[in-house]
Amino acid sequence: MKPLTVKVNDDTGKSLAKKKLQSKANSLLNAEQVDIKTLKGFVQLLNTPDNMPAGEVMNTLEVIFKNLLKRKAIDGTEKQGLKIKKLYEETWLLLIENLLVDSQCSVAVKVCMQLIKVEAKHPIAPNKGWPTYWIRGMLETLINSDTTPTTALANYGKYCKNLDVLEITLTQLKSLVPDEDFKDSPIKAMNFLSIVNLLDMGKSVLSTADYHVESAKKQTFNYELNRKRLNNLWATIMAKGNEVDEKLHRQILVVLLERVINHLNDPIQLTDFLMDSLHQFDGPIALLALQGIFTLMQKQNITYPDVYEKLYNMFYPRMFHNKYKARLFYLADIFLTSTHLPENLVAAFVKRLARLALQSPTEDAVIMIRFVCNLLLRHTGLQKLIRASHAVDEVSDPYNQTETDPVKSEAINSSLWEITLLQKHVVPEVANAARFINSSLPVMEFDLAPLLDRKECNIFDDELQSKAKQFALNYERPTNLALPKNQFVTKYWDLI
Repeated sequence: MKPLTVKVNDDTGKSLAKKKLQSKANSLLNAEQVDIKTLKGFVQLLNTPDNMPAGEVMNTLEVIFKNLLKRKAIDGTEKQGLKIKKLYEETWLLLIENLLVDSQCSVAVKVCMQLIKVEAKHPIAPNKGWPTYWIRGMLETLINSDTTPTTALANYGKYCKNLDVLEITLTQLKSLVPDEDFKDSPIKAMNFLSIVNLLDMGKSVLSTADYHVESAKKQTFNYELNRKRLNNLWATIMAKGNEVDEKLHRQILVVLLERVINHLNDPIQLTDFLMDSLHQFDGPIALLALQGIFTLMQKQNITYPDVYEKLYNMFYPRMFHNKYKARLFYLADIFLTSTHLPENLVAAFVKRLARLALQSPTEDAVIMIRFVCNLLLRHTGLQKLIRASHAVDEVSDPYNQTETDPVKSEAINSSLWEITLLQKHVVPEVANAARFINSSLPVMEFDLAPLLDRKECNIFDDELQSKAKQFALNYERPTNLALPKNQFVTKYWDLI
């Protein structure tokens, strides 16, 4: 059989090849009977990517098989239908292989889900209903990948917002858990956890109630049943997640906080796991564990006496390079919301934030200055730190920044000379933010949420768009490339 090949060398060639492909597909579909050889030629194009872009081939095969499914031309009982079914299954295998190709996975996922949608409405005899076996095949491929297929997971995650896809994925995952412990197969474990992290059973998804297949709406999503499945899945994860490396441990915590903790029957059982994570690790893992503990404190009324000491010690210069630093600011803001906290405790946080603002990136300096202002508004007694700014400086400052216990840091006897110093910051936005101590404090607290996602480039763009009120001008008209004659440099050096 002569293959359907068209050499592609430039954009014009691609356009011609695409039109020829579409023309052949139309001829195939308009014929009274499906030409098996021609159909096989289309399928074989996925094995020869040099002849035609794989994305175009997959889109064409989607159109062909969607039409054949609607016509009931794919049948597992008749001879002609069996041949088409065999080619359909071969196409599925090639589509699933393309899930692991970054440049093709978005098209592959889209084509797979569209074929599932049509096949669910027009099932292939003798099968009936939702073709869950294709979802299982996709999940197996993603889990067994040698590297984490980030792009494919992101594309598949878009469909998991549909309740029918979510439920089927959750149902299939229980039997797809890696046989060995997570520490023995870290890549598989990471892939598996990444898929679990796509399963959002939050209120927004449940209230929207979108479905990928229209017929699935007849079977209402059973939250309690799927909650039970999620609890069983989490129990399996905990059983296999012992002694894993930090990367996997962090991913387990992310899955717990973002997808699982609000649906657990008995979240109090997480206490030991979260406490161990908090004490045995630093950085992102400790921060995520702290967020879990806060959730238990808020919803389960557990007490944890050292939580403020641990939170205090999470603020150190290296935190600026932590991708979870926005979460740290958010958590700290919540923990320090209460006006009943001891003033010497809050004073330690005020001093730690002010001190860190001196050595932080621009966007973080603005957040910390605003945070300090909010804390002073909540605890008016700490405003004496502002009045002491002129009497205490870096040399005579009693604050001990190396003390791990915030209560013993002597911050209450210190001042905010750091904020005064920040008024000379080279970036105008930081300098302006630090001037809040020069006059009466604002009436309302600053909203930190919009600042958490800001980058240094955003501040740079804002400065470019701002209009300056004063301009620095040279009072001597330049006549050549030399420095002005009254410059300090020209008294000691000559430009050659």
